[in-house]
Amino acid sequence: MRVAMYVRVSSDRQAEKELSIPAQMKAIQQYCQSKGWVIVSEFIEKGRSAKTDERAEFQKMIAIAKRSNCPFEAVVVHKFDRFSRKRDDHVIYKALLAQVGVKVISVTEQTEAETPQDMLLEGMLEIMSEFFNANLAVEVRKGMTQNAKLGYNNGGTPPYAYRTEHIAMSSQKTKAVWVLGPREEIDVVRSIFNQYANEGAGYKKIASRLNEDGIPAQKGGKWSASTIRAIIYNESYIGRKVWNKQDYQTKGKKWRDRSEWIITENAHPSIITEELFNKCQENARRRDSGGGESHKPFQLKGASPFWLRGIIVCDKCGSRMVGNSNSARKKGGGQKYYTCGGYLRKGKEFCSYVGWRKERVEEVVTNKLRITLLRLSMDNQLADEIQRYYNEKNKSQMQRAATLEAEVGFLQKRIETVEDDIRAGRAKPYHQDMLDEMQQELTEKQQELDVLLSSLQGVSVPEEYIASAKYDMQTMIGLLDAEVPNPQMLNQLAAKFVSKVLFQRETKKLYLTIQLQTDGEVLLEKTIVAEMY
Repeated sequence: MRVAMYVRVSSDRQAEKELSIPAQMKAIQQYCQSKGWVIVSEFIEKGRSAKTDERAEFQKMIAIAKRSNCPFEAVVVHKFDRFSRKRDDHVIYKALLAQVGVKVISVTEQTEAETPQDMLLEGMLEIMSEFFNANLAVEVRKGMTQNAKLGYNNGGTPPYAYRTEHIAMSSQKTKAVWVLGPREEIDVVRSIFNQYANEGAGYKKIASRLNEDGIPAQKGGKWSASTIRAIIYNESYIGRKVWNKQDYQTKGKKWRDRSEWIITENAHPSIITEELFNKCQENARRRDSGGGESHKPFQLKGASPFWLRGIIVCDKCGSRMVGNSNSARKKGGGQKYYTCGGYLRKGKEFCSYVGWRKERVEEVVTNKLRITLLRLSMDNQLADEIQRYYNEKNKSQMQRAATLEAEVGFLQKRIETVEDDIRAGRAKPYHQDMLDEMQQELTEKQQELDVLLSSLQGVSVPEEYIASAKYDMQTMIGLLDAEVPNPQMLNQLAAKFVSKVLFQRETKKLYLTIQLQTDGEVLLEKTIVAEMY
């Protein structure tokens, strides 16, 4: 039987233990060898949790299994929890594979699920795996909650003007706390709060002043209005540690009620007084539309309708363009535009912004992208394009290699001629010196040619990657053709194929850059040009 091997670890720490990738692979290989099975495909997942099905290698495996010419008849895992720790995902994907004749087999939990007893055993193993995962999360969260109540840090980057310091505890353990950072950063924070509370300066004005004074932000870049706003609302600056603001299971998209927060007073040194902080919150409530509560500094928004967000680039300053509306108070959000992110964050002094209307931009990109993906997904077009890109990218090196090969061949013939003359007694006294020089030159050119040829190993793209890429392309085409658009899925899939979209204002042309890469290596990159109007 032909089988696929699927191995996974959740973290580097787990990789150091018995469930490391090499250990799983060795166990699977030995098991398959004892059964007489042939491993035809390998899917290796590093640092991916099985609580979700958002795993690149897992999805690639499922996509290949659904093909009519699927190369394997079963998926072999070390344990069922390598496949999935979520009962729903396990059942759904196992049923999907069963429909196309592919089984899921565990090396250590051997059950074919062909009898009622085997089905019961496998179900119990899956439930135990999900229980273990859920229970582990509860225990970890208990520890983090207790840590927060005591004022210790649960990870993450400290706010501007603070640093993380580790203090020794019993049993060779350490705890992380926040301490004051450099004096100049502390002065900047106090100045920000003072300007906002007492001088009437807004977020943009404060950011502009800091940038004009050449003061770097936390990561060394420019200050923006959103950064200043985050500082104004941050209770850390009065020595208050706040944890559990957001629901981690929603990746920060859902804010918890303040009653659920873990708040610890005097957890670390304060930088400003509580009186100054409260004055800033009062000003914020008057200034900010939609509230401005200190415990909910950013208004949560629904899913963005702009599927090209973060992909379009401003042709003036190079900043990524984001979705924007000319009036959020109008029904439907008003007229929608793609706006330069640099302009929104830093003002017109940074970029003389001109926006693009959402509907027109997406229409042009959709039409051009659909045609491009259709062509790439046909027959061997994708593999051919990758080969052409490789040849073009290495054109100068290949030409140099051809030139060197010709020069090496010419030198070899010249050397043979001179050696024949020497042996026949027709050589002149200087022929030996000329022969030595030609042999030295031949050695140098042959070495250069060998180095060049070793760097030109050619392009070899696995069939599985081509199949997976085509599957994603066809999915993308289906989304582009859908009557009801799905901006979130479009945005996620577009990121796999489109590295940049640029609209040139002067020429009114669209530049759509298609890029495919794997393991950090660019396999294909090409720019399609189209008229905007």
